[in-house]
Amino acid sequence: FIYVFKGFPYGFVFYGGFAAGAAAFLLYCRRNKLNFLKTADHFAPPLALAHAFGRLGCFMAGCCYGGPASGGAPGVAFTNPLCEVPQAYLGVPLHPVQLYEAAGNFMIFGVLAWLSHRGKSRAGGTILAAYMLSYSVLRFMVEFLRGDDRGGSWLGLSPAQTLSIAAAVAAIAILVKLRKK
Repeated sequence: FIYVFKGFPYGFVFYGGFAAGAAAFLLYCRRNKLNFLKTADHFAPPLALAHAFGRLGCFMAGCCYGGPASGGAPGVAFTNPLCEVPQAYLGVPLHPVQLYEAAGNFMIFGVLAWLSHRGKSRAGGTILAAYMLSYSVLRFMVEFLRGDDRGGSWLGLSPAQTLSIAAAVAAIAILVKLRKK
């Protein structure tokens, strides 16, 4: 597990931002005497929406690119030498993983927005935990198709996949705890 911290940038772009944002948000909630989990539930759907648009930006820049697409899988060939795709991959059909993740985040946003507005009273933290769990599953799966440098490997998993497992376990723990209440 320590390899995650050795290759700090790998997998930490989103998860690191999420952790730092959550810490700042927690301080804000404490300072303003707001319930952290209930308040976070209001921000989870727009976070998924913003993340979807961020991945569209990744696609336009050519960063966070996928591996070569084969076997009839959809592929996008980047040709601009100024994009983030390495020269060896220019013109090669690659999995558009940025678009897969953007589509997944748009779906997550839709489900979370629907859950938020169903009118049913639920314990604070439910929407946040649903976001954490659904995004963790999405990211874990998309990582198998990534072609950019993913950092080290532990049990064949990228650092982002390891963080996805940790986030999913935390989300499940939150949901179980809320269910017991």
